[in-house]
Amino acid sequence: MCDCPQKQHDKTIEKIGPETVTLFSKCPTPYRPGKDNLEPISNGSDQPIDSVQSSNSTIYDSTKTFSIDTQSSSESSRIYKFVCPTKYDYSEESFKLSSVCLETNRIKKTVEEEPDIEYTLAIIKPEAVIYRKEIENQIYEEGFEICQTRWLQLTPEQVAEFYNNRFGELNFPNLVAYMSSGSIIVFVLAKQNAVEEWKRIIGPTTVTEARLYFPDSIRARYGRKGDNLKNAIHGSCNREQAEREIHFFFPRFIIEPILRDEMAEDFLWETINPVLVEGLIMCCKQKPADPILWLAHWLILNNPNKPKLPEDLALIPT
Repeated sequence: MCDCPQKQHDKTIEKIGPETVTLFSKCPTPYRPGKDNLEPISNGSDQPIDSVQSSNSTIYDSTKTFSIDTQSSSESSRIYKFVCPTKYDYSEESFKLSSVCLETNRIKKTVEEEPDIEYTLAIIKPEAVIYRKEIENQIYEEGFEICQTRWLQLTPEQVAEFYNNRFGELNFPNLVAYMSSGSIIVFVLAKQNAVEEWKRIIGPTTVTEARLYFPDSIRARYGRKGDNLKNAIHGSCNREQAEREIHFFFPRFIIEPILRDEMAEDFLWETINPVLVEGLIMCCKQKPADPILWLAHWLILNNPNKPKLPEDLALIPT
């Protein structure tokens, strides 16, 4: 800035190009620090340039003409009226879950609703009983748990009842005669997705196909080639059939669903908590030396699932 007197009529700066604008011309008088100070006008609000009447300098833009009002004196520098900056919208757009995320959550919820543990039935047929140790070892190696085991020999009537869904097939009489010809071993197996996992381990029903495509399966290793009946092992086809077959050999075996969320909480409040609270109250009254051992013994004696005689009747000698 300088103190050079400005002429009454400044020359209008012509438009040099579409993007090049010249605002000021070079001043011959050098700038003096301490005397040349800028003092912006503050009138409480920003004022656009278009509202200011100017006769001194004009700026040309490609789309709009703006003007700057300048005043000069011998003791003060020029005074400018500033233009308010352009206002931008900095607000963030609302977050929305994509359809992929929603579909993934829906799939996870569906998977979580399925039970974690399934039960399936396995039968070692008469000709494969000699390989029971090897088959049991493979069952444990695959992560299955053997819940129940029975070694028995079925009558033809029992075999016909067990395989009633295959009644009318051509080889049904041969199947009945074969399954009742010797001892069998029945297992109840438990694992996550047990039905499909057990079907994968035992292989196809046909021994020839099992040896060709699944050489490591149980039927390929211990089944008799050329005889589809003597394929060493039996497995349930689906969950409903597994439940029916388990109840055929183990009528008292209870297949309970896995309790989750509200069901598990309700079970705890209705079944577990009343007995546990009563035991804790008795433990506080007795004040034993080892509370944990005392409470464990008390829970064994007061198991609600086992019948218990009243004390006056229990003391009567029999």
